[in-house]
Amino acid sequence: MALNQLSFLEDKGEYITEWATTPAGKKYPKKIGEFWTSMQRQMHSLHYVVSYRASFKPELPDYFIRRFTAEGDIVFDPFNGRGTTMLQANLLGRTAWGNDINPLSEILSYPKTNPVSYAEIEKRLKEIDLTMPVDFNKHPDLSMFYHPETFREIVNLKNYLQEHTTDVDRFIQLIATSRLHGHSNGFFSVYSFPQISVPPENQIKINQKRNQAPDYRPVKPRILKKAAQALKSGKIQHIRNFSRDNKFNTQDSRDMSNLPSEKVQLIVTSPPFLDKADYILDNWLEFWFTGIDGEQLRGKIVQTANIREWKKFMKDSMREMYRILKPGGICVIEVGEVRVTGKKNLLNLDEVIVEISEELSSENRNMKFNVKEVMIQVQQFTKLANCFNVTNNLKGTNTQRLVVLQKE
Repeated sequence: MALNQLSFLEDKGEYITEWATTPAGKKYPKKIGEFWTSMQRQMHSLHYVVSYRASFKPELPDYFIRRFTAEGDIVFDPFNGRGTTMLQANLLGRTAWGNDINPLSEILSYPKTNPVSYAEIEKRLKEIDLTMPVDFNKHPDLSMFYHPETFREIVNLKNYLQEHTTDVDRFIQLIATSRLHGHSNGFFSVYSFPQISVPPENQIKINQKRNQAPDYRPVKPRILKKAAQALKSGKIQHIRNFSRDNKFNTQDSRDMSNLPSEKVQLIVTSPPFLDKADYILDNWLEFWFTGIDGEQLRGKIVQTANIREWKKFMKDSMREMYRILKPGGICVIEVGEVRVTGKKNLLNLDEVIVEISEELSSENRNMKFNVKEVMIQVQQFTKLANCFNVTNNLKGTNTQRLVVLQKE
């Protein structure tokens, strides 16, 4: 049954079950429906502090954390991104582990799981001098994004944050990073795209098309306004209480040797789709502001259109996930559908994950990764999907296909 024929499944929790078969002939249920709300911004306000392409909604990890864990359990995301799984785990009283080879992930995730008060942010900003002279020749030309006075303040803040790393400073860095570019007056830049850092030449075209020029936008008031929005749901001390034992890991998912074996009850993650997002190009402004060398990451972050390479990458990563899981633990992998060069039909990546799990078990008699179920979340268009011209439930960037595996 095609997903676009399932629009009648409107009530939350209503779903239909089909039965699928693994390559080895084992049957498993495939559930299709709306398992969590598709409404916008219904969860804790910290979840929405920064846009990050190819990230899932907090309702997704919330559903599985409530279903498969108890308070005090460890929840892990090996492709941590902006830390959605980690934050939701802490909100629900669980310890969170996160891994991502991209160091930007920890810069975004740590402050969200170690929030500070508005008063602390306000006090610290008063102490930071953003008016010091700046030699613009020592920095990239970002005049298509920022007014010279705004850029001076950004550079001074960037320099300050390189030397100061308290929780207050790291939260300010998170908020400032979220304000670097966007479509409203609340951002530091003139009108731009909020989810990705567009190249300078593209921004010049945007400016010409809109007949706009960067205006002066003071940095501190915008940080304070966004901080207030991010913290409005409260629970600061609650989050910090449960994040004390969090772990942040910056390793290749195929070798997460820093993390011990058999400690994690639940994995909820979304690996990189086949060549659907350029995590380096899309974040180049964020990299500049936070001091990350994106070019050094280019050979490390897996971005491939080759299904064989992606499958090999996922197989090695899933082997590590299995090691880290407790016996009986659950691994939820969210993927989508992609169009492979030379193939007429879309490839369902959940079927590839099922195939990998069976291969792992057949290659190692002691590795039993059983397919518990596959869940296909039927959802409405998102704002981001519309921005990228993604047809609802047809492409991997919008379709949510979740493989639920259990370690024996």
